Amino acid sequence: MKTLITAATLAVCAASAATANDYNISVTNNMAEGVIAPLIVVDAVKASPVMFTPEGGLSEAFVTTILEGDPRPMNGTMPDAVAGPVLGKSGPPGVLIAAGETASADMFLFGDVIRFYAKGDYTDGDSVISGVYDISMGGGTVLLNRYDIGHTEGTNEITLVDEGVVEVVITAN
Repeated sequence: MKTLITAATLAVCAASAATANDYNISVTNNMAEGVIAPLIVVDAVKASPVMFTPEGGLSEAFVTTILEGDPRPMNGTMPDAVAGPVLGKSGPPGVLIAAGETASADMFLFGDVIRFYAKGDYTDGDSVISGVYDISMGGGTVLLNRYDIGHTEGTNEITLVDEGVVEVVITAN
């Protein structure tokens, strides 16, 4: 009987960990000028092996995504981690988020920690908008920073450029 209760408890815990929560993700580009690529939302734990090297640097796939601004090739290698993009209305191609613009999307979020990323200046440069948020306690607000990845300079060192350039508001649906 004790084994049956333990097995039932484990099954309930496993089921609750796999439950998705429905959220609205609202993104505001607070930069004075410039557009960012669509903001991508991923499960931080599942995405980390694809985005980062074991030494803590950026993976080749992540660097390519930052430089080109198209997250689809890298996201295709980690489909279980990607919750979705938040698309803007600017462009071309009509999915970028312009300075001062707010965009939103509804999505199901799995996991306890989510990561956000987008090419930091879609028209030029090697910067990335990035941040993480612990969603285990529910919705809230997080400010994302912009980082230079050092590709153009040849240093490959990540440097903080601006703090709080993108505001993300997470609200339960």
